[in-house]
Amino acid sequence: MRKLKDFKLASHTSLRVGGLAKTVCAIQTPSDIQDFVHEYGNDDFFVLGKGSNIVAPDHEINTPIALMQIVNSTARAETDFVEMIVGAGTSWDEFVADCVDQGLSGVETLSGIPGTVGACPIQNIGAYGSEVKNVITSIQLIDGATGKSRSLTNSDLNFSYRFSLLKNMQSRFIIESVTFKLQKNKDSNITHYPQVAEALGIQAGQSVPIKKLRQTIIEIRKSKGMILSDSDHDTWSVGSFFINPIMNPDQVPAGAPVYEHESGKVKTSAAWLIEEAGFHKGFRHGGAMISTKHTLAICNSGNATASDIVELSNLILSGVNEKFGISLFIEPKILNI
Repeated sequence: MRKLKDFKLASHTSLRVGGLAKTVCAIQTPSDIQDFVHEYGNDDFFVLGKGSNIVAPDHEINTPIALMQIVNSTARAETDFVEMIVGAGTSWDEFVADCVDQGLSGVETLSGIPGTVGACPIQNIGAYGSEVKNVITSIQLIDGATGKSRSLTNSDLNFSYRFSLLKNMQSRFIIESVTFKLQKNKDSNITHYPQVAEALGIQAGQSVPIKKLRQTIIEIRKSKGMILSDSDHDTWSVGSFFINPIMNPDQVPAGAPVYEHESGKVKTSAAWLIEEAGFHKGFRHGGAMISTKHTLAICNSGNATASDIVELSNLILSGVNEKFGISLFIEPKILNI
């Protein structure tokens, strides 16, 4: 287990905020996890992947950090499917690209999402008509106090919209690997999302080559500032900062978009609520701003602090609640370490 020096979280998070972390350990093998737990299992600790869904504090951080870098993978082919066990430190989008190149369907609409494979089940990442719960069969995690290994199946994880059991687990854990089941198919019919079908010039639900669908998803995400770029401050974000609320149909404000939801309730647009509450694209607070391309994204305009980000988020939450009586929830984890 290698310990890293001069590790500033601002250089390792997509929001580019965060102070100096005094104890950071590179986790590159399963034995590194055991070493980390042996040394720091009695302390609070934090597991860091790509830092694309956290708001790190501005101050110096004493909490031990496990920097997840396990990237090994194995595959087992069946008749129509391939089961892949993927190391938690693997780049999510590199994993998706590899699946598409191999003609494995199931994750192509999740192209361009930053972060690691190990982070994907925690909040059940999803986009453009698909969620990762549809392809995860199990995860392998390590108990952060005992070092014991534990497997959780898809049903154990209790997936729902932007949620899994892991999100509210009180015990400390480190995800070692995630197992996926992907279909052998060079075409995809995950094209029922209207914006995707329109961009492809097809009828919703019509099959297209998965490589073409991946390329289209990435172009859509680029247009919204959702593909990380050093030169574009609109991309210095965690992607969507707020979750689209789920509610009863009679609770949806007049004029707000309405989408069907598997729960039997409906989903409405957090972006619409935010804009109608007076927070337009480009709205600024200190060095933080709402993206000029996508209302759901809070960005670092170049000199933001974590405090700026949190304060702008709170202004938006209060404004939406005051105007509509609706409590929005945020997607990223605001660290208190």
